[in-house]
Amino acid sequence: RPPLVPSLLAPKRRRSNSKQTTMSNDPDACLPGPLKDFVFDLHDSARRSMVPGEQVQLYTVDYRDLSSKYFATGPWPTPQAISDECGGDPLFLALYRELTHRHLHSVTRPQVRDRIDGWHVYRALFDGLLAEADPDSPSDNRHGDGLYIIPEWAFDILHEFVYQFQGFCQFRTSTFANAVKHVGDPGGKGPPAHVSESLKILSENRDAWAVETVLFYLHRLVAVGNKAAERSGEGGATSGPGGTV
Repeated sequence: RPPLVPSLLAPKRRRSNSKQTTMSNDPDACLPGPLKDFVFDLHDSARRSMVPGEQVQLYTVDYRDLSSKYFATGPWPTPQAISDECGGDPLFLALYRELTHRHLHSVTRPQVRDRIDGWHVYRALFDGLLAEADPDSPSDNRHGDGLYIIPEWAFDILHEFVYQFQGFCQFRTSTFANAVKHVGDPGGKGPPAHVSESLKILSENRDAWAVETVLFYLHRLVAVGNKAAERSGEGGATSGPGGTV
């Protein structure tokens, strides 16, 4: 593996002095300068500099500040809108998508389509992580610089994955229970429209949040992490200042 790029030599985006505090209804319409800087620097910390202190600041402080300032009640821009700031890096964009999807769940009440979307968000991220970690995968699935994310970020991803799985199971159970309550209603009205709509969407996405697939991802991620730890302990794969994910 090539040597890590020292923090002082890593390309850093000059901070914008923009004081913009409002966003249009379309978060992709006009991207604030500080947001572009954040995405650029977060990608740099994950792919090049790999300095824990820098990523801690970006993930635990800057991200929360930007969320409060620009996206307190709505979504972050889509991955497509910020793709240029990370060179179109597919795995980083999957990380960004998970991060911003998690934010949206925290500021809004997720509907059935949001829960289904969450499943696809995590599948895309975990498939990308496992492909990049697999030495036998095609070279276009791997990034030469490796990937580093701080333990807190990794924990938050898996914690939210399990939390959304639990939330989906509870939502599905309550939806079916509400539908059953209306079986045999006088006049044949049936369940309310929102319950019927949820049942329809659930029936069209039967594989969403399947227990077997959830367990598969959890076990595979643990196995990959254990192998990386073994290689590091044996002096094999090199690691960054705080370890390599």
